Amino acid sequence: MQGYLFSSFPEPSPTVLAELVHRLVGDRDDPLVAYLPAGNIQRHFVREVKGFLRGVAEVSAIKPEVHPLRRIHSILERAAMLLIPGGNTYLMAHRLHQIGIVAELRQRILDGLPLVTFSAGTVFCGQDILTTNDINCCGCTQFDGLKLVPYNFNVHYPTLPGEAQQDRDERLEEYQFFHDLPILALEDGACIRVTENGLQVHGEVWEFNHGLKDKRQEADRKVL
Repeated sequence: MQGYLFSSFPEPSPTVLAELVHRLVGDRDDPLVAYLPAGNIQRHFVREVKGFLRGVAEVSAIKPEVHPLRRIHSILERAAMLLIPGGNTYLMAHRLHQIGIVAELRQRILDGLPLVTFSAGTVFCGQDILTTNDINCCGCTQFDGLKLVPYNFNVHYPTLPGEAQQDRDERLEEYQFFHDLPILALEDGACIRVTENGLQVHGEVWEFNHGLKDKRQEADRKVL
């Protein structure tokens, strides 16, 4: 698989996003980006994303709360790349598990469908979504993520030491008391690149593992 998992948008900026998409799908004729804003409650930002990628790729939105499976499958069949933005991670999981599309998404990505995610979309790439910052606003009861890597993710990790960072650390450590999973916490502006060869860190990323907290370095590559 090949994927770029970001903590936040606008990192990358719209210009950098367009360049990244061009790098991933530029060799395809008339490439289509499947845009999956399943965590959005009201606005889906489809028009904005189409504007960002104008001249680079066509954008087709997948809205699992209203689109039938036949339409979703049709978009995925034609897609040269999958883009999953932020929103509420529990709502994303609830909608995608409810329509039964999670296993298919995972397999398509593992089979080579390029992936770019932001925020909640990045959290959903982990083993489960319980390290999200969101509240369970929708009564979600299925917490499995896409399980693309043997980690969980936390995003928007506080940059400066202080009360906010301490509160976040305590919450992530509480999760690990009950779950034997390492966590990668991304500060805004950070990105994790995932390939068949492993995982590469860009920006400020912290790893929580069995009560230990370590900063991953730019040059780090961890084998999956």
